Amino acid sequence: MVGFDFLSGVNVATVVFFGNILDVSPAIYSGAVHGAGTNELMKEQRMNTALTLTDRANLYSKAHPKWPALRVTGRWIDGMWIMGNNYRNSGYYGAYPHTYLERVGSMFPDATKVLHLFSGSIPPGNYIRFDRLPGADVVGDAERLSSYFPPKSFDLVYSDPPYSQEDCDHYGCAMVNRNKVLSECVKVLEPSGFIVWLDQVLPMFRKIELKMCGVIGMVKSTNHRFRVVTLFRKLG
Repeated sequence: MVGFDFLSGVNVATVVFFGNILDVSPAIYSGAVHGAGTNELMKEQRMNTALTLTDRANLYSKAHPKWPALRVTGRWIDGMWIMGNNYRNSGYYGAYPHTYLERVGSMFPDATKVLHLFSGSIPPGNYIRFDRLPGADVVGDAERLSSYFPPKSFDLVYSDPPYSQEDCDHYGCAMVNRNKVLSECVKVLEPSGFIVWLDQVLPMFRKIELKMCGVIGMVKSTNHRFRVVTLFRKLG
């Protein structure tokens, strides 16, 4: 998918993208980022009772009983997803496979401040869509993510960067530095928050900042690339 930008002011949020300054309603930031319309009881429960990896795997199985269960060891969640083709998808190059967000989201019902990096064709919702191209809630550069959001803005970040130069040619963008983008995600993530990284490459990360707590292999169908869903949790 493609890439991102945001700054919050008192009355407006100012977005800087390749020298262009745009005014964005602060409701986008104060609402979607800070969880407007979310259940306050859920927030309180989340603070008092953190879900374990076993809890999250069990939530997945409960939501999707017909699909193979995820396995939990002392170290992480692991498993294999065979997604299948959906011929009624958006038609957007690089769009998430059918049921991907449904599967991942079932493991994180406690997330209230969600960011979608490289958001592509994802429709509007109670989250921030961040992409390089117009149409996202915030348009800008993922390698400078912390310039647009303050620390601890999110408790869950989805990231699906371009995998290759061929993908970038489709999107009309340059390849991103995966390691830098992941480092920027850490800066805007609250402690104990999660990053869901979908890619063909495992980016480098600092073990004093992140714990890799999930690895799920994913294949769509024949003649499609094999990808890995990596779950990271911020330490501290």
